[in-house]
Amino acid sequence: MKLNLNHKIGLGKVIEDLGYSFFYYDIDAFKMHIQSMINIKDDALKLWYACKSNPASSIINAISDTSFGIDVSSLGELNQALSNGISGTRILSTGPSKTKDYLRVLIENNVEIIVLESINQLIWLNEIASELNIKQKVLLRVQLDWGSGESVLGGDQITPFGIDPDEWVKVDFRKYKKINILGFHVFQWGNIIDMGHLESIWRKIIVELNELSKNLGINIKVIDLGGGIGIPYDKTDTAIDFKDVNDLVIKLRNEYALDSIWLEPGRYCTGPYGYYFTQVTDRKTVRGKKILVMEGGINHLARPALTGNQFPCELFRESFQSLEEFHVHGPLCTALDKMGVYQLPKDINVDDWLVFSQVGAYGFTESMPYFLCHNLPAEVILLDGDLSILRDVQQSSDWLV
Repeated sequence: MKLNLNHKIGLGKVIEDLGYSFFYYDIDAFKMHIQSMINIKDDALKLWYACKSNPASSIINAISDTSFGIDVSSLGELNQALSNGISGTRILSTGPSKTKDYLRVLIENNVEIIVLESINQLIWLNEIASELNIKQKVLLRVQLDWGSGESVLGGDQITPFGIDPDEWVKVDFRKYKKINILGFHVFQWGNIIDMGHLESIWRKIIVELNELSKNLGINIKVIDLGGGIGIPYDKTDTAIDFKDVNDLVIKLRNEYALDSIWLEPGRYCTGPYGYYFTQVTDRKTVRGKKILVMEGGINHLARPALTGNQFPCELFRESFQSLEEFHVHGPLCTALDKMGVYQLPKDINVDDWLVFSQVGAYGFTESMPYFLCHNLPAEVILLDGDLSILRDVQQSSDWLV
């Protein structure tokens, strides 16, 4: 998503005021996007915003007045949702690391649905629910066997997410009288931008979960297919239309006679509405390659190092110079701190600013901000047409002990 001229003028003033790297979130555009998703979706489709993609208060506040639920994967995310006005009845708890103490906190805060990822979690939750004399709604998380394929969510790899269908089959669920199993959860594939690929994944999941439900004698009310709807990071890719997602959900629901399908979009919701601004601190040539060294890198935006993929990037000023190839690096003392290789105007130089787009999801909270004790970036939002600085730049002295 391109910045419009009015926003660029305002952001130029923000650059002058802050003088350091910052994230910018267009909350107005984000709100319009999620409302359009709500307007399109079928009644049988339930949407949960994956808080892990961007847990900023401004994002959660924008969701609070909608029909979206919130998917949380930690105590910190739970507290963030609750403190921003999301009631426990609108929260779905995912994530492989749930201790007995954490499960108790979830129940005490009336969390609507808890995704059980192990037999231990099943045992602990039943014990707590028995003490409190309640019946807790849950989904059983299943890790399916895929023939091949890699994904940040595991794909065909062995991960801590859920357990095998055969392991769930071994459980005598009659012992767990305080557990109300609504259905199953499977999420092993992320950032899919091809509808055909998405359909093949979801179809396999539904077929195998239907078989598992028969083996367990459980009537499926809900299948949670997780997130995984991607956004284009390369200009040659095309964004997925949510109408196509909704049409696919209806098709699968009718074909397999399902009651309800849940999705946990995160990146698809927030990704296009975030930007990262950082300044060129040096320009040089190394072994014939033009190098730009930036004020910020993977200490603020780690995705290039984690996935090997880069964010879209452009110069934040007008230039009529022809483009050249530049290798863009951050400030850290590691070769991992490389943001990517870009075609940029040949007159780019020290003190220029670059803006990276599609960073509204898996941006700052996925980064490694404390290495080398560089400053932490500020966060800026556009809300109701006004730009405001939510968090100023922080120095290492603010957090070092």
